[in-house]
Amino acid sequence: MFIKVEMDYFKGSNLKGANEILTYSLLCDRMKASKNNKDFFDKKFGDSYIIFKREELAEYLDVTVKTITKILKSLVKKGYLIVKHQFNAASKLFLPKFENEKSTSMPVKEEITSSFGKNLPSNKSTLTDKYITDDTRDTCSEINSKKIVAITQKEKQAAKQKKLNELEINALSNSLETKAGFSKRTVNMLKALSFNDPKKLYQLSGMVFKAKNVVKKQARNVINSQLALSFEINNRYENMAVDIQRIVMTANRSKRSNVEGYIFSSLVNYFQEAVNDYCIHDVQSVIG
Repeated sequence: MFIKVEMDYFKGSNLKGANEILTYSLLCDRMKASKNNKDFFDKKFGDSYIIFKREELAEYLDVTVKTITKILKSLVKKGYLIVKHQFNAASKLFLPKFENEKSTSMPVKEEITSSFGKNLPSNKSTLTDKYITDDTRDTCSEINSKKIVAITQKEKQAAKQKKLNELEINALSNSLETKAGFSKRTVNMLKALSFNDPKKLYQLSGMVFKAKNVVKKQARNVINSQLALSFEINNRYENMAVDIQRIVMTANRSKRSNVEGYIFSSLVNYFQEAVNDYCIHDVQSVIG
């Protein structure tokens, strides 16, 4: 088996050293096969990719894996390589500057060759990249590279937003426990019902506080009503997580036009019952 090494790599590029040039040549050789295999085309990135483990490259070049890692980092820095890490799987390697010499059945290349093929001489209508000018190849590579960079930026932004959401929901959860007196079980239930969305958690926990305050005003003349509304004192709130889950799930299953209104009125009833059950005397006429 022979691996093609372009002479331009030695003088016409910023690749340095035999190992770096040979590594990139091995990557390009494998990319030739990937270009004709639809299983190695990433629709999200709009380009083909290869799988080439560092251990395998190290064996080819008879160097250490540490050396290969250093070489790959250099190729990434110089724009020859983009690494897309995968969870519990080998990384996908994209080569933005790769120039294929053969025709390919991949979607992106088909569109490129068909658009330029009409201008080729009739005796050179093979539609191979060999007949496309260097400027055209560079343009195609640049377009794919920009697509990859744009998608990478979106992923970074999404990851950043996810991290911010985690920090926000953790801060709100901690506040509900330490300042509002909610049990950890109740907070976890509120987070689950909010699908770990900080805005939804803030909205749902806000309805709980608002309903509690409504009942607090209704029962302001009732003896022991403040104790009855205390999460730490009234044992009824030990099962508040289950009660809130029941209220929210019932509201969603009923397909009511005003789900939030139903949840709020149910929470008001919940706190009214908590006061009625806790207080010794009858308060039905007061908050019923």
